[in-house]
Amino acid sequence: MNELPDYQQAQLLLEKNEIFVTPSEAHGVISGLLACGLSIEAKEYLGLLSDVFNDGQAFSHDLKEFFAIIYKQVVESFNNEEFQFDLFLPSDDETLVDQANGLVSWVAGFMLGFGLKQKDYGKLSADVKEVISDFSEITRLDTMFDETEEDSQALHEVIEYVRVSALLCFAELGQEQAPKSTKKTLH
Repeated sequence: MNELPDYQQAQLLLEKNEIFVTPSEAHGVISGLLACGLSIEAKEYLGLLSDVFNDGQAFSHDLKEFFAIIYKQVVESFNNEEFQFDLFLPSDDETLVDQANGLVSWVAGFMLGFGLKQKDYGKLSADVKEVISDFSEITRLDTMFDETEEDSQALHEVIEYVRVSALLCFAELGQEQAPKSTKKTLH
């Protein structure tokens, strides 16, 4: 499976190209797009990211490569039968505050990506509606965590919930559904 780039290097690449989002947010937007049903084969995601992150301007070659790596990794992770999807967050070596801010950025990005393509919230299942509601709450999370084992455990439980919830959205909406039969029965 494709590995994600180093988080700090990814942040520097985005800043160098004057894209003022975190790697977490970028990963979240791509994950949200895929989880709500953007065609896996679509090249549309670069245009959407350009509109959202770069005022519609084309990305540099190195940014296109970076986003392609993330896109491919998310596609592979969502389709992994062992549920090995992970959020792209600051490493465990960073402070809990940095990790929590990364989580909030990821969730905000997911909500943005999901909302760009999912227009009919009325047709979502109760489970997906609950995820969207919970994600909305997580974007308002107080990220002032103390460096304690208890706070670390609490943050990692929220991260795990978000990870599993993103997989649930993809399982319900993101995977290509088998075409439904259009034959009508005549009586």
